[in-house]
Amino acid sequence: MFGWIVYNRDDAVRNENYINWYIEKFNKYNIELRLVYTDETEFKELPYFAVVRAIRPDITKKLEEKGVRCFNNSFVSEICNDKWRTYKYVSENGIEIMNTYNNISDVRKYPVVIKPKDGHGGDRVNMAENYERLKELMPLYKGDNYVIQDVASDIGMDLRVYVIGNEIITAMLRKSENDFRSNFCLGGSASVYNMSNEEINKVKKVTELFDFDFAGIDFVFNNGKIVFNEIEDVVGSRMVYSYTDIDIVELYVKYILRKL
Repeated sequence: MFGWIVYNRDDAVRNENYINWYIEKFNKYNIELRLVYTDETEFKELPYFAVVRAIRPDITKKLEEKGVRCFNNSFVSEICNDKWRTYKYVSENGIEIMNTYNNISDVRKYPVVIKPKDGHGGDRVNMAENYERLKELMPLYKGDNYVIQDVASDIGMDLRVYVIGNEIITAMLRKSENDFRSNFCLGGSASVYNMSNEEINKVKKVTELFDFDFAGIDFVFNNGKIVFNEIEDVVGSRMVYSYTDIDIVELYVKYILRKL
């Protein structure tokens, strides 16, 4: 039995050590894990399973159609990598979100945040204090590839909750003193966050809507309460290893083996 770990070529270069870590951990259980790039996913020799670390729901779906178990599945990949579809899906199922628009003419109060539907890691996330500034930013987003949202009251702070399956592994509070974006990869700080029962229940309401394998669920803080923000399908682990003693890749590998 062998599996794939699927990456875009550029991302694989940046994550070489992380990929080798996965390979070594599976090898410990006598399972071969092969690195496969998104531009070479031929189906002549199918893997038994695939750890998909690229935002390619099309590849995931093709593999699933051929009977390959994918981590995460194509539904998670399709929904969670399109912010507009994510907000629509979760809000229709009773999850609170910040007021959200996909048309500049619908905005009635400022400031707002604008971001690409398919963005990650704070890429092209901008704040507009007024209509004129929002209009200036629009050329950064092709066609209708944007989402506009009201700004949460606590700027420069958010919460990432790591889940494996339906289990909460840890939660990290991210803060930035210099940027309204609190992303760790943009220089924000992080610390372990102890969630209240109310906050845990909010996370569980989200996990009930998806069949997650390994994901990060992000919340902003608005008037003292967490409000759903987005989901990272291909979630990174640097914060977990930097600030906790949790070996989250080991936990994920064991989870995959149980599922298989």
